[in-house]
Amino acid sequence: MPDCVPTSDGAAVLERVRRLPGGPELLDLAKEHGGGVELVGGAVRDIMLGSRPRELDVIVDSGVEQLAGSLAARLGGELTLHERFGTAVVRGAHASIDLATIRAESYLCPGELPVVRLGSPEEDLERRDFTVNAIAVALAGERPGQVRAVAGSLDDLAARRLRVLHDASFLDDPTRILRLVRYATRLGFEVEPHTAALAAAALAADALK
Repeated sequence: MPDCVPTSDGAAVLERVRRLPGGPELLDLAKEHGGGVELVGGAVRDIMLGSRPRELDVIVDSGVEQLAGSLAARLGGELTLHERFGTAVVRGAHASIDLATIRAESYLCPGELPVVRLGSPEEDLERRDFTVNAIAVALAGERPGQVRAVAGSLDDLAARRLRVLHDASFLDDPTRILRLVRYATRLGFEVEPHTAALAAAALAADALK
């Protein structure tokens, strides 16, 4: 299937991952890992749109350090761990893969870094910035290629529409306003009216300060 053809088929997403730099190694190690390993976020969004993702974003239910270490060794790449957030970054010669433990986030004060705790797969999707980034595809396990998504996300992706997941989104993390502009410009997406109103209200409240 040509990479330029959009798809929401999880099996087709896996086929395309295997053709990307670092993709074969990631898929093989996900199968060896044995736990829940999913592709998520912008990588899924771009592949489903028929575009080539800039990097691969992966969530893991446990053992992210071990999986990331094995991936770095397999790729001959550089490994960076961020223990506070349960994340790891693997940079190879031609591949960039971000890995994170499945988690939930809360904000004690607007604009501060989030408080991170272990969470459910559903909470991990719900913590994201926009619905089109709240889609995951299983890389291994009992149902490889299974698609998980928050309500309305696949419809928003098909409509090329940017929508936040909750009304406090821009106040919790004002940098999402900048991402909104970047995605709208780079991807050619429209901004859903309520989301646009929330962004305007956050700007009026000096959220970016």
